[in-house]
Amino acid sequence: MSRTVVLGAGIAGHTAALHLRRMLGRDHEVVVVSPNSQWNWIPSNIWVGVGQMSVKQVTFLLAPVYWRKGIEFHQAFATELHGAGGATSDHPYVSVRSTDPARAGEIAELEYNYLINATGPKLNFGATPGLGPDGYTWSVCTAGHATEAAKSFDAVVQKLKAGEHQTLLIGMGHGTCTGQAAAMTVFPIIPDKAKYGEAGRDTKQTYGEIGLSAHWMKVMLHYLFIYKAKARPLWHLIPE
Repeated sequence: MSRTVVLGAGIAGHTAALHLRRMLGRDHEVVVVSPNSQWNWIPSNIWVGVGQMSVKQVTFLLAPVYWRKGIEFHQAFATELHGAGGATSDHPYVSVRSTDPARAGEIAELEYNYLINATGPKLNFGATPGLGPDGYTWSVCTAGHATEAAKSFDAVVQKLKAGEHQTLLIGMGHGTCTGQAAAMTVFPIIPDKAKYGEAGRDTKQTYGEIGLSAHWMKVMLHYLFIYKAKARPLWHLIPE
């Protein structure tokens, strides 16, 4: 019997855990450690950021999914890795600190045979002075950030409808991470060319993410990936 511990329950860690549970026999253990109680389909945060989806539509609780699939779940931060064991055992283990409100701050040691580190990046708005929700910009990096961005975005839209000129600067990450910025850029000018005249744009002349797949395709993919992440019947047949 083996025991695999997965650190992180984002897109990578969650997917890895589900596939391990599907492919390994029940005599093998799969354990997930994540400080978050909910899973977030981050690519759809943009829909929250423009007020077209609620947080509930892009998140769900992890514990019920893991219970149903037979995956052990610890809502906790991983704080230390001990690949050579420690004072009480030669077996590798990871130290975790609980973020579960019922056990907040409790420390535990989880032994493992195999470890998957899928904790992902840490948001570092502080690296650029003024960047981020605590500075002078809005973000859709998390569902919570997107909710606040939607409020500001709606205020801008209301000013535009009132005829007040607005200037928006849309930022993005590295050169291959343009999807959400493209969606945010074209959203206000796609839906209603007839109503807004020169401010609108014909979808046939629009390039970028929405010009390639259209809104309906993005919505369909959103629900497909949520279905997959919830490990519903035949979930593994949906491509990664």
